[in-house]
Amino acid sequence: VRDGLRELYNTLELPLTPVLAEMEGRGVAIDAAAFQAFLSDVQHELDRLTAEVYAAAGTTFNIRSAQQLGDVLFKTLNLPSPRKTKGGQASTSQQTLEKLAGRHAVVDSILQFRKLEKMRSTYLDPLPRLVDGQGRIHTTFNQKATATGRLSSSNPNLQNIPVRGPLGKRMRACFIAGPGRTLVSADYSQVELRVLAHMSGDSAMCDAFRRGQDIHTRTAAEIHGVPMDQVTPEMRRSAKAVNFGIVYGISGFGLARNAHITRREADGFIRTYFERYPGVRAFMDACVEKGRALGYAETLFGRRRELFELASPNRNVRSFGERAAMNTPVQGTAADIIKLAMVRVWRRLRDEKMESRLILTVHDELIVEAPEAEAEKAAQILREEMEGCVHYAVPLSTDVHTGKNWLEA
Repeated sequence: VRDGLRELYNTLELPLTPVLAEMEGRGVAIDAAAFQAFLSDVQHELDRLTAEVYAAAGTTFNIRSAQQLGDVLFKTLNLPSPRKTKGGQASTSQQTLEKLAGRHAVVDSILQFRKLEKMRSTYLDPLPRLVDGQGRIHTTFNQKATATGRLSSSNPNLQNIPVRGPLGKRMRACFIAGPGRTLVSADYSQVELRVLAHMSGDSAMCDAFRRGQDIHTRTAAEIHGVPMDQVTPEMRRSAKAVNFGIVYGISGFGLARNAHITRREADGFIRTYFERYPGVRAFMDACVEKGRALGYAETLFGRRRELFELASPNRNVRSFGERAAMNTPVQGTAADIIKLAMVRVWRRLRDEKMESRLILTVHDELIVEAPEAEAEKAAQILREEMEGCVHYAVPLSTDVHTGKNWLEA
């Protein structure tokens, strides 16, 4: 173990190993009948959309074939082809189709088809085949697969189960607690922004979290120069995109795309943001300087990410290195915090001789499966250990819920 990383290894990564092993062995229960009904409905909708596409295109073809789809869109229907693939073929990527949305009924139907097809082929079809004799699915957690130190999940990946919209909600409802048990879910609230407030020491940002204000509403008020009670949902939405974008070192171009605003507005937002939160600007600049001087970025727990990109003669590669220098300390520290919380929750459940067990972690969320009689105590332990695992300049906060399935929880 080199570079002073022994402490990180001994206090975090090594103690986490038995926690992950137990979670993998335990698995997550799924509702096979709910999966089957969902698959049947999606298949029915895919058949309907296929007929709709054929009618609008005036011909039948394989919708899943990029070449045949490209021929129909750009040759038969004469839609403008914005990009070509490396092979010289007209691109039918998601980005290309989204730009063509509204130009022809076929495009909108195909976008909907693709969304459902991904749901079918990635989740609805394969997941029920992976259950064991107890109706549970077992994933593999990877401790060192990501640059920021975040855990990832594979075979199957349970961390990218869709969340949003009616489809995501219905999918989550298919993951259930075992008989006589309940799921307890605890989710960190804006942990990366709280870490950013602590690391940057920015007084306005720290003040918002200490007062328990909604950070996106506060940011919108700061950027637009209005009182918090006059912030519209639209203003809050774009402020949220700025807040999270800053953590990821976003550019004006990226923000314009994410927040659906003009490039000029996006540049103005970022400029005003840094005027209102000068501590964040100074911190970001210091991260890049430190990255150049040391050749790596570091989390508060001492985890390192090498930054060879900063020395590259290529401007794009250097820009990537600068973004990594800015976001690694924040994202990486948030990733370390959740790992520490997992170790603490696991130990506490064991020390208090409880039957409740950690079964899943997804980004900033921990899920415990508890006997119904223990649910309240498990929720209390999750909150105490997650919020109390570090003591920073601003408090950590969690949202804790219980339910019979993942959607309810």
